[in-house]
Amino acid sequence: MVAYIKNNFLLVPIVVLLLFVVSSYAKFSTKVTTSEIRGICTHRNVNASFCYEFMKSYPQIATMDISDLAKFLINYDFQKALDLMKHFQSLTNSTTDRSSKDSYKLCSELFSLGIHSLEIAFKALATNDYDTLNRTVGNMSAYAEECGSELSSVIKPIPQLLKGVSIVENVGHIVLVILECFLVKEKTFC
Repeated sequence: MVAYIKNNFLLVPIVVLLLFVVSSYAKFSTKVTTSEIRGICTHRNVNASFCYEFMKSYPQIATMDISDLAKFLINYDFQKALDLMKHFQSLTNSTTDRSSKDSYKLCSELFSLGIHSLEIAFKALATNDYDTLNRTVGNMSAYAEECGSELSSVIKPIPQLLKGVSIVENVGHIVLVILECFLVKEKTFC
């Protein structure tokens, strides 16, 4: 009887340790769920139709956890912003209309600042510096919004540029909702 209690007594801490390790591992490796996607896409700060369409367009999102999703979206915004900045630089150099040239130049400068912000955002996400992440992704969305407003003054707006700028802004809003609703400890707007 004493041997039975002694053997089981040693087994209990091992089982408890295993449960703790397994449960904490499961917590960090969970994939983003459809209800989480629904919560993100229906948040008041997100364009729901854009969000659902975007999430559907990238099946690999279903294999990501929430932090990987944020990283994917920041990377997507970074690449899109880089492409747009190059396009705006090219238009600045080739456009003869002074007003349009100034608008393209401003957008190029705004996207250059946004790219720098997103570089910082990558580092902030990796170090769980959520205040910096909030600020830098918010900056990119604000720069895209300002550029979109500026493009409305262009004589012949280019629809794919307007769409690209809108995508950058909308993806930024999705990242901010992920940050607020899933990554930070104190959830104020969720």
